[in-house]
Amino acid sequence: MLLGNKVDSTQDRVVKKEEGERLAKEYGVPFMETSAKSGLNVELAFMAIAKELKHRSMRSPSDPKFKLQDYVNKEVKGSGCCRS
Repeated sequence: MLLGNKVDSTQDRVVKKEEGERLAKEYGVPFMETSAKSGLNVELAFMAIAKELKHRSMRSPSDPKFKLQDYVNKEVKGSGCCRS
């Protein structure tokens, strides 16, 4: 997973979102923007990576792969005031 930080502070960014997305696509990894200052997507990033590692350690070669990007997309779409 490739994380872009400072999503909340565009003037302090060194790498543009589009560059991060391009690089992640080039390496075949998910991309997510975070903010260490506000905590935006930080917990989600760690949870996604932990789930990926757990899945890798427990699966047999015939099991389907854990879809990290699908998990992240589902969690981002599901976040909000009324999420259970």
